[in-house]
Amino acid sequence: MLAFLSGGRWVTAITAVYALYALVWISLEGGLINTLIMGVGGTAVSGAYLARRVVAKRPLALWRWLAGTAVLGLLFGLGCGLLTLFFMAVKTGLHAHGPEFTPTEIAWVWQRTPLWAFVGLLAGLGLGMLVGKDEG
Repeated sequence: MLAFLSGGRWVTAITAVYALYALVWISLEGGLINTLIMGVGGTAVSGAYLARRVVAKRPLALWRWLAGTAVLGLLFGLGCGLLTLFFMAVKTGLHAHGPEFTPTEIAWVWQRTPLWAFVGLLAGLGLGMLVGKDEG
């Protein structure tokens, strides 16, 4: 699995797909699902670069491996919510014809961000246990 992370083609491919989606997203009217895809996608691309740069470079002891995957999961969950809120603000500023999102939609994302962070932490820890580690 770590050999997979060290390769660069897959990161380039998901970045290209994300960039194409971002171009389409800019032209669309505000929609929560489309903006969630932007937030999750942006976090995934950032996480892929981080994983490729940091995690795949060196062998780690088991506790460091599990702590690292848990923290990456936490950051992914937290980043999804915060980046979605950021893109909601950007979308509203770009179109400048009134709010793109209702206060209920903004509150929905804000209230779920801690849950997404916790689920990300658990998922990162679980993935770290499933994938394994290099001997370190």
